[in-house]
Amino acid sequence: MYRLIFADRALKSLKSIPKRDAENIIAQLEELAEFPHLKRNVKCLQNHPRAVYRLRVGNYRVLFNKYVDFEVVEVIDVGHRKEIY
Repeated sequence: MYRLIFADRALKSLKSIPKRDAENIIAQLEELAEFPHLKRNVKCLQNHPRAVYRLRVGNYRVLFNKYVDFEVVEVIDVGHRKEIY
């Protein structure tokens, strides 16, 4: 199981979205940490300056990096799909 680390920006974004959506995002992140090699709703980003992967949760996107050697998932940012990129 991987550890989840949240950047300050991600925590601030999670607090600003509706509670139900935030709970759903956290549940998906916990599932990702438990099963990091599943590819469901995860896509590799190309030429993005901050993150390597994105997780799709409804209309929201979670940008994150995965460090296999340290078994860590670093959540960079969370936002609506129209605003996150």
